[in-house]
Amino acid sequence: MTPTATYRLQLQPDFPFAAAEKAVPYLAALGVSHLHLSPVLEAVPGSPHGYDVVDHSRVRAELGGEEGLRSLASAAREHGLGLVLDIVPNHMAAAPRYNRRLWDVLREGPTSPSARWFDIDWAAGGNRVLLPVLAGPLGQELGHLAADGEVLRYHDLEFPLRAGTAELPLPELLDAQHYRLGWWRLARTELNYRRFFTVSELIGVRVEDPEVFDATHAKVLELLRDGVLDGLRIDHPDGLAAPAAYLDRLNGATGGRWTVVEKILTGDEHLPADWAVAGTTGYDALHRIDGLFTDPSGAAELLGHYREFAGPPGDRGGDWAATVRRAAYRVVTHELAAETGWLTRLAACLLYTS
Repeated sequence: MTPTATYRLQLQPDFPFAAAEKAVPYLAALGVSHLHLSPVLEAVPGSPHGYDVVDHSRVRAELGGEEGLRSLASAAREHGLGLVLDIVPNHMAAAPRYNRRLWDVLREGPTSPSARWFDIDWAAGGNRVLLPVLAGPLGQELGHLAADGEVLRYHDLEFPLRAGTAELPLPELLDAQHYRLGWWRLARTELNYRRFFTVSELIGVRVEDPEVFDATHAKVLELLRDGVLDGLRIDHPDGLAAPAAYLDRLNGATGGRWTVVEKILTGDEHLPADWAVAGTTGYDALHRIDGLFTDPSGAAELLGHYREFAGPPGDRGGDWAATVRRAAYRVVTHELAAETGWLTRLAACLLYTS
């Protein structure tokens, strides 16, 4: 059944599957056709949103596990509702304590079988991955670092120790790892893994690799085959290396199930024609609908105040195009300096090899 209207449910430990199931009769009475569920795969404990996935093979225990999800689906069916699931192909939580794939990579380095999972520029880090987790420069935080068996502890954070390094003095131990602990501010300029926008707590996943795709989608595909789910909402496809190729592979794997993407279209931008999806999640439509409730004169006045505020001193927002260019330049040279550096290295490599 193709969705005609969805109602989004933000699942979290305080609102698990059982709570959603109790709300089904009320939601069905609203006239929607499907419930749109936030991500349900295993996430960082206590996560209020679920986008920080740590294990794609299991439905999140804090929400009630797979049994709870299947019970919710059954209750929804009884009231004529289907389920659309939000999935996160672009990234996982950069929390090695809970993300065992990342734990293995940090322990074994580039030779780990799980290294292919993550978008890490090992060469840029001297075969080490920067983890920007320290509250201050390393020298100031050494007193909070300690080896405990085969684990390195920093406050409530845990990191694996490379085999044979646990007995080394702390400075040598730190130098011997496949990762480098750094001040959180270093993420802006020295980070060598792909993240979600500027969120260093989320690490990019190489879902373009067929093996990684299969492993990260097996449970979702099983739930689709079993009729637990009816459709998918793809989070942040623009973060993927090859969105069109990913959506083609997904479409084939799901047998053409109804799928939409979280794609924000600006101005005259259109959804790429080669994306195998039913459309967007509706930001573009919402933009137009919201416009019906906007007073044009009030909007113009607010825009004038904003431009005056955002423009450089003395300009009063007169040359707005220049202000936009300056803002964009600042973003790519400051907030996204590490990403800009990575793209520069990649471009130079492609130029050299061609």
